Amino acid sequence: MISNRKYMILFVLKYLFRLHAVILIIGGLLVPVISHGGEPDDIPMPARLVIYKAQQLMEKNEFAKAIGTLEKFQEKCKNLKPGKHDSKGCRHYLVEFNLGNCCLMIKDFSAAKAHYLSTLSINPGFHSGWMNLAKCCYDMNEYAKAGHAFLKGYETAEPEKNPEMLYYGAVCFMSAGDNQKALGVFKRLLKLHPANVKLDWKEALAQIYLACDQPRNALPVIEELSEKTEGKKRKQWQEIRLHLYLSLDMNKKAFEYVNRLIQEYPLDPKWWKGLAHVYLRDNRYKGALAALTVKSFLEPLTTREKRIVADLNMAIDVPIQAVRFYEKIAKDKFEPDLAYRIAQGYIRLHRPEDALECVEKGLLKEKNDQRLILIKGSLLYELEKYREAAAAFEAAASCGERKKQGRAWLMAGYAAWNAGDVKKSRLAFKKAVKYPKQKKAAQKALSQLDLNN
Repeated sequence: MISNRKYMILFVLKYLFRLHAVILIIGGLLVPVISHGGEPDDIPMPARLVIYKAQQLMEKNEFAKAIGTLEKFQEKCKNLKPGKHDSKGCRHYLVEFNLGNCCLMIKDFSAAKAHYLSTLSINPGFHSGWMNLAKCCYDMNEYAKAGHAFLKGYETAEPEKNPEMLYYGAVCFMSAGDNQKALGVFKRLLKLHPANVKLDWKEALAQIYLACDQPRNALPVIEELSEKTEGKKRKQWQEIRLHLYLSLDMNKKAFEYVNRLIQEYPLDPKWWKGLAHVYLRDNRYKGALAALTVKSFLEPLTTREKRIVADLNMAIDVPIQAVRFYEKIAKDKFEPDLAYRIAQGYIRLHRPEDALECVEKGLLKEKNDQRLILIKGSLLYELEKYREAAAAFEAAASCGERKKQGRAWLMAGYAAWNAGDVKKSRLAFKKAVKYPKQKKAAQKALSQLDLNN
C-alpha cells in the first residue's frame, strides 16, 4: 500500500545566538553618575580614585591586580557599623560593579554574578548592572535568569528603550525551555517596537511559535522568511513553509508553492520529492510516480523512495516495474515483506512458479509468516498441488492472526477434498465452521461431502 504519512522535513533549525559582552566601564569619574531615582549620586573621592586606579589596571589587562585593589579598598568597610554613613564610598555600587567586570573578564562567572547582584541590591535601577548580569548568567547557561536580567535592563534603560534587550530576553527564555514566556516577551517587542524587528529576529519568532505548537501563527512569519532571506537559509525556510502547508492540510497552497519552487530551482531534487508527496496526499499516484522519476534523474533514489516507486507501480497496475524495484531493494536486504510484495507482482504477471520460489525464500527468513504461508497455499492450489496446498493452509491456520485462520481452514478443506482426502477435508471444514465469515461456505461444503459419501 502507498504510505500516506505527512511530508517530513529532515532539516532541523539551529539558532546560535551570541550575546556579546556589555562591559561598561564608567568613564569620566568627575562627572556625577545619575542614580535610579534621578538624583545626582556624588561618588566619594576615595571611591572615585580607587575605581580610576582599577580601571587603569584593567586597560592593561591586569585584572587580578585590579580585583586586589578594589577588594583592599572594601576592607575599610568591614568595621563600619550598620547605618553609619559610608564616607569613603567603599560600599558604593560602582565599586561592586567594577569588581564584577574584572571577574567577568577573567571568566570567573560565579564571582562576577555575586558582585553584579550586590551592585543591583544597592542600586536596582542601574541599567549597566542588569546588562552585565544578563551576560554573566548567559555564559553560565542560566538562561532564565539571563532573560529576566535582559528584561530589567530594558526597563531601566534611559532615556530610550533598546528593543534588542527584549529580543535577547526572548531568546534566553527560549533557550531555558520556557517557550510561552519567550512568546510573551516577543509579542511585547512586536507591540512596542514593530519597526525595529529585524528579519533575523523573526527566525527566532518562527521557532518560538512552532515550539508553542502554533503553526498557523508561525506560517506568515515563515512565508516572509522564505521570500526575504537569501542563500542556504532561504531554501531551509522554503522547505519548512512547504512542510507547514502539508501538515496544515493546505494541499492547494502546497501544490501551487512546490510548482513555483520547481520553476525557480528545476534541478533541485528536493522539490520534485516535495511534489511527489503533494500528489500522494491526494492519492494521485501517476503524478507522484512521475515526480519521483524526475527526482531519480537528478539524484539516486533512497531505499524508501525505491519502495514508494515500487508501490506506486503496483497501485497503477504496472507489476513488471514494481517487481524490478522490489528486487533491487531485496539485493541489499531481503525481508519477508519484500518476498510478499514480489510474489504479489509475479502473481499479477501470471508467473506462479516465480512467485512460489520467492515465497519459499521469504519463509527461510521467517517460517511462521502467515501471509507468506497463505500465498504459498494459494499458489500450490493454483498449480494443482493439492496435498501440499492443504498442508500449507493448515500451517497458516495454526499461526498468525485469528481473523485469517478461518479462511485458511476453509481452503485447507477444499485442497484436501481435491486431493481425495475426505477425512482431512471434513475435519478442516468443521474447524472453518467456527469462524463467522467462513461458516456458511464451510456448512455448504460439509453438506456436499455428506451427499457424495
